[in-house]
Amino acid sequence: MNLFVAPATPENAHFAAEILIEASRWAIAQGQPLWNPEQFTQEWARGGVERGELYLGWLEAKAVGTITFQYHDKAYWPEVPEGESAFFHKLAVRRSVAGMGVSRALVAWAIEKARTEGKSYLRMDTHFERPKLRSFYESLGFQDVGEKTVGGFHLALYEMRLTP
Repeated sequence: MNLFVAPATPENAHFAAEILIEASRWAIAQGQPLWNPEQFTQEWARGGVERGELYLGWLEAKAVGTITFQYHDKAYWPEVPEGESAFFHKLAVRRSVAGMGVSRALVAWAIEKARTEGKSYLRMDTHFERPKLRSFYESLGFQDVGEKTVGGFHLALYEMRLTP
């Protein structure tokens, strides 16, 4: 897959919000809500751009996926020493490319980015009661390292060791 990943800009950040709203509505329709689509406002996208955390995945000239990439995560991983890990959140793809490997390519990009930047781990969390989603991350090499409830959400915590 020839997916190009680049930081979102003020001019294109609305694509990330659109993709996440579409994914949120789809999950709700499946009876497995993940996020509230109303949270993905223009202000939310602008904040991700300003913090340098919001990225878009492009196929040809179309934004088809999004991922949030961070260097600290005090909300979900407060015990992790700063500088040791990178974290990703809000991975989503347009339904028109679901099943085509875009999610895998976005995670592969995050793994390579974290590794290149000398991080020891790439960490993430997902909804505890989503076995297919958890299985997807496990198939990519992430290890289940526990669970936690944050803000009323029961989460499974995953990490991938990047250094020997």
